[in-house]
Parts: sequence; C-alpha cells; structure tokens
Amino acid sequence: GHVTRPPPRHTMSVVSLLLAPTLGYVDRGILKLDNTTFDKIVDGSRAVIVRFDKEYAYGDEHDAWKDFAKKVGESSASLLSCDVGVSEYGDKDNADIAERFSIKTDDFPQYRLWLKGSGSDKSPVVYSGEKKSDAFLRFVQEKAGVWIGLPGQVKELDAIAKKFGTAADKTGLVAEAKALGMSDEAAKYYLKVMDKAAADGGFISKETARLQKMIDDGSVKPAKKEQFGRRLNVLSSFA
Repeated sequence: GHVTRPPPRHTMSVVSLLLAPTLGYVDRGILKLDNTTFDKIVDGSRAVIVRFDKEYAYGDEHDAWKDFAKKVGESSASLLSCDVGVSEYGDKDNADIAERFSIKTDDFPQYRLWLKGSGSDKSPVVYSGEKKSDAFLRFVQEKAGVWIGLPGQVKELDAIAKKFGTAADKTGLVAEAKALGMSDEAAKYYLKVMDKAAADGGFISKETARLQKMIDDGSVKPAKKEQFGRRLNVLSSFA
C-alpha cells in the first residue's frame, strides 16, 4: 500500500515554532489587542500607536514595525505600541475594530496614533509616512511629545530644540545649548542648525527637503545617507 512519509524535519520544526506559545514574546514591545481589550488600552491615559494589519504580517514593513516597537519598549517613553491583527477568513477576528475606524483591508498596514488624553472615542492621528523604523520614531516623538532618541539625537539638546521655533529669544537658547559644553559631532550639528535657524526662519524646512532629496538619490553612498539620516533626526526635533 501507499506509505505516507513523515514531513521532513525542517518543516516540522518551523510548524512547532509557529505554534509555540512563546511566539508573542518574539515581538518585543508589541501589545496585541482585540475587541475586548482595545477600549481598555486606548483610554487616554497614555499615547498609544496602533498598527492595523492582517493577522500574520511579515516582510520588511513588519520588521521595521518590530524594530520600532522594541526601541519604544526599551525606552522610558510613555507610549504603547499595539497590534490589531485582522483575520480575513472564518470569524474575521478584529475586522469590527478596523471597520470602526474606516480602515480597509486593502490598505493594510495602517497606523493610528491616539494621543494622551484621547480615548478610543476620539479621532486618532493618521500616519502616512514611510514604513521605516526611524520614520515611525520621528512621527511619535513629534506628535506624541515622547522622547525615545533617534540616531544623532541628544536628549538635553532636543529639549532646547523643541522650544526653538516659537522662542522670541533665540540667542538665549543658543547660549543655553553652548553652556552644556558638548563637543561631539551631534552637538556641533545642533548648534549649527540653531545659528542658521536663528538667522533664517525657513532654514529647517529647506534643509530637511535638501537632505531628504540626497537620501533618495541612488548615487549617494550608504555611509553618507546614514549621516544625512542622523541630521534629519536632529532637524525633526526643531519641528
């Protein structure tokens, strides 16, 4: 008769890995929500960023989100990163939450930020940027006012940069920044930006556009792009 062979070892190990209860722990810093917990977590007591995606997401965008959530989780920021995994078959788990916020499965992944003080009954901030870890970090730092720290950013200088745009006494802030006595590459760039922005109100937006254009240029070397990325992170602190 016909003998059914056991599946090869490697497929069995993959299956057992997928079924392992430790799976949730692989995604450090991500809280998985369903329709029984969503309103309890998104209750306005802290900022919450939620990804709406298919139940088992994978690929570059998923890896970027995982990297972002891990950095947030390991920081002291009062921000939660959550997942609403929507199943497209059977009971269509969590499809009701996506529908509630007019999110279509064709548009997955979608990201929504509820600020502190805004429960799930309030409209969230819609994220429409690049699906990259640093872009997510810049977004939450800017919109939710939390500090996680991106490559190139310095916490003490960031605090001064945040006040810079609306400050009447910009020279006073420059003096405050210099008084910190930091002299590494990152600190020098903050001071350079402050000097230029004090003289030209449009400097931040022009410089941001210029650096982004160079990062998008295929001929620019990766090491240079990293440097420009660090500078963009600093510029985002002035936004």
